[in-house]
Amino acid sequence: MPAEEYSGKLKSLKSKSKKSSRIPPKQLRMALVIVVSVIVIFEVYNIYFTAKNRELEELENNRAVAIDTIDKLFFEYPNDPQKIAYVIKLQQSQDEENIERILDDAQKYLEIKQYKTLAINQIKDMYGEYYGSSIKANELERKINAANSTAEVDELFKQSNVEEEVKEILEKSLEKTISSGDSYFYVEMSGQEYFMTKDDVLEITDSMGIMQLKEFRVTPVSNLNKLTVVVSSRQCGKIPLSGDSILVYNKNTPEAPIAYAVIDSSYVILPDIGYSEERSVSNVVNDEGSESTVESTSSISYTLNNLPGVLHATAADKLDIGTVIDKFGSYGERLNKIEDNTQIFDENVNYLLIVAVPSEKVSNLVAVNSEDLYIVKAAGGN
Repeated sequence: MPAEEYSGKLKSLKSKSKKSSRIPPKQLRMALVIVVSVIVIFEVYNIYFTAKNRELEELENNRAVAIDTIDKLFFEYPNDPQKIAYVIKLQQSQDEENIERILDDAQKYLEIKQYKTLAINQIKDMYGEYYGSSIKANELERKINAANSTAEVDELFKQSNVEEEVKEILEKSLEKTISSGDSYFYVEMSGQEYFMTKDDVLEITDSMGIMQLKEFRVTPVSNLNKLTVVVSSRQCGKIPLSGDSILVYNKNTPEAPIAYAVIDSSYVILPDIGYSEERSVSNVVNDEGSESTVESTSSISYTLNNLPGVLHATAADKLDIGTVIDKFGSYGERLNKIEDNTQIFDENVNYLLIVAVPSEKVSNLVAVNSEDLYIVKAAGGN
C-alpha cells in the first residue's frame, strides 16, 4: 500500500474517532438537568425529613406536656374514668390543634364537675344531719351528677327549693322536741343560754332562718340533771319558786354566770319557829263617881320546836295531814308575800333549792362552795 494511501486512511480513521467520542450539546444539557434535579430532590428530601422529625419530636413533647397537664388538672379526682379517656385521646392525637381541643374539653369537664361538687356540698351542709334520711336530697344529688352544664345545675337547685324543705325538717324536729309535755326548756342560742316556755320557743323560732335553726338547741327540763343547792336568804333574796329561771353566779368570778338553771322545787329550812309578844292593856273603872285606871300587861309566847319533826309525825299518821298542810302549805310563797307587804326580811333563813341544769354545767356548781353562790332571777323568768 502506498504511503500516501495509508496516511489518508489513518487521518480518516482519527477523524471518525474524534467525531464518535464527542457528546452532543443537547444531550449534555439533559444530563446536567437530571443531575441537578437529583441533587435538589435529595436536598429537599433531607430538609423535609429533618423537618418531619422535628415536627414529630415537637408533637411528642406536646403530648407529654398535655398529659402532665391532665394529671395536674385531675389532682383532686385521680380515679375519675374521664381522666384515662383524655390521656388515651392525647396519646392518639396527631396535631397540636387536636391536643388543644382535648385540653379545652378536659378544662370544661372539670369546671362543671367542680361546680357540681360545690352544689352538692352546699346541699349537704344545708341538710346537715338530715341529709342521709332525705329522699329528696339524695334524688337531687343524682340529678346534679347527671347534669351537663352549670346552668342545668343552677336550674335543678332552684326547682328543688332546698331551703324550704330543710326549714320544714328543722321545724318538725323542734316541734317533736317541745311536744314532750314539759313546761320549760333549756335553750342555747347565739352563744347564750335561756330557759323558755313552749310558747316562747315557738315564738322566737318562727322568724328564724335555716342557719339559726340549725344552731338552736332545745332540751326539755325533764331531761336535765337535777342537783341540790343550799343558800341563805342573803345569797338569794326571796325564795325562788318552782319554774323560776335563775342565773347562778360565783362571787369570786362575777363576770359571768356559771350556770343557767330552772327551779325544780324549793324549800325553807326551819328547825324551829319561835314567836313572843307582850301586850299592855289599860281600863278606866268608874265606881260611884270615882274613876280609876287599871293597867295590865299580857305576854304571849309561842314556840314550835323541831318543826321537821312535825312533818315526820304527820307522815307517820300521828298528826292530821290536812291540818298541817292548811297551816304550813305554801309557806315560802306566803313568806315572800308578807315580807313584800311589811318590808321586813329575815336574813337568817336558809333555802334548799333543787335546780335543773344541763349535764355540762353540773361540775360548775358542784365545784363551788355553796357559800360563794349567788342566785339571780333571770329576766323574763316566772
